[in-house]
Amino acid sequence: MTNPGMFGRIAAVTGAAALVFTGLSGPAGAAERQAASAAAPGLGTSAVTCGNAAWPHEPYDGRTGKTTARAAVHTGPYGDCTVKAYLPIDTKVIFDCYTVNDYGNTWTWVRDPQGASIGWVYDAYLSSGGSNKLCPKY
Repeated sequence: MTNPGMFGRIAAVTGAAALVFTGLSGPAGAAERQAASAAAPGLGTSAVTCGNAAWPHEPYDGRTGKTTARAAVHTGPYGDCTVKAYLPIDTKVIFDCYTVNDYGNTWTWVRDPQGASIGWVYDAYLSSGGSNKLCPKY
């Protein structure tokens, strides 16, 4: 079954592959590194600069989903960014928006069911692949 917003998201990811948010650059973590090396071989190991753990913004997507595995919550959209918490499998979250990191991997900013910001989760660990709304640039 195809995610209804998937085609628009694929186009956005393709068009935004070079999108980098200021302060959110660096190498991916172990799982993300494997995906990155398949998608973009030869990428280096630059220093990681991660975003604000309490990134202030209004929700964009608003759809809900669940974690599909135990998911680390990071301060930025890279596996090497600080882990704030771990969400158990089947944890309900609100999808806020997604970004594409330097390696072409997508990460979604998630909120708890009451709307409080949680942080960045790698989309492979979210139902429906995470958010369908691209995060605005700040």
